[in-house]
Amino acid sequence: MAMTIDATSKSGTAPSVRFPTRRLGHANIYVSDRDRAFAFYNGICGFDMVGHSKSSYFLSNGNSHHDFGLNGSGTNEPRYGADGTLKSVANYRGPGTLNHLGWETANQAALVEAYRRALDADIRIQRSLYHGGSHALYLFDPDGVYHEFYADATLEWRKIFSGGDASSVTEGWDPLAQPADPTPYWDPKPVWVAVDKAPIAPRRISRAVVYVSDVVKLIAFYRDVGGLDLMYLARDKSYAYLRGSARQSGFDLCLLEAEHADQVGTYGVAAELADEDAVSRAEAALARTGIAPGRRFDDARKRSFFLTDPDQVPIEFFVERTADYEALGRVDSALRRYAA
Repeated sequence: MAMTIDATSKSGTAPSVRFPTRRLGHANIYVSDRDRAFAFYNGICGFDMVGHSKSSYFLSNGNSHHDFGLNGSGTNEPRYGADGTLKSVANYRGPGTLNHLGWETANQAALVEAYRRALDADIRIQRSLYHGGSHALYLFDPDGVYHEFYADATLEWRKIFSGGDASSVTEGWDPLAQPADPTPYWDPKPVWVAVDKAPIAPRRISRAVVYVSDVVKLIAFYRDVGGLDLMYLARDKSYAYLRGSARQSGFDLCLLEAEHADQVGTYGVAAELADEDAVSRAEAALARTGIAPGRRFDDARKRSFFLTDPDQVPIEFFVERTADYEALGRVDSALRRYAA
């Protein structure tokens, strides 16, 4: 069930707020069993534990403070920050659903300027929080999918996410209370980490595929509010590709037209591997452990394989070859989630 539209102006049109979005930074997902999910994302997928809270695990491979947040709360019970600020929203729809997608922005000053534009446009910001190493704004898209737009506040995020308890780092943030820092704190040369004995060694989460109620309507949100650039819209408007300013691959987000209401908000995410040799090594290591990928692609656009997490969410591991946005239109709609 889609939630109330919050990220539009009172006139019903998406204003040109344009958060300064660089790339997809992380996916925070609801899981049925936190420890079982951790065993999959860490022990098989190769994402390193960098912190935990009472209900969540945070995993990264060195690119930033986390690529995945695994939330095992299982309820819409409110969660509060260290200063008593309400940090959660009631968007739990069951295991295997999104808590939120996290979008890395250029810097705090640019994020605050976008916040001012959002206020002028009467866009409802659900939460504004400081996570110890980043400042973040949260809002819903027109389908009720929750998004975080954040600016890192330090390059030394491992002093905060050092593998231990990170539950006390979050507190409220007033974006207008003091001058905003224009320094970009995203790391241009991250130190990559590999998990010992994990068959896969991904670099970072790079892409998301999301089913939406209306592709054109959601483009307006992601472009005019989310700050992504539209790379391609299919002639029949059944799918679209968008990308952030970092241009780390052909796209950060693929929107797919949902075939029924219950499909709206379902998603998949993709993690980038270093090169094609890394794909070969991962496939061989998975074979030695008896794990068979669900789907594989080896064409002009990409080489990739899929695994399914314990809550039946497809996770892709890929190396991009050549972006070809039109190619998806030749794929059966039931397979586009994977072929994107």
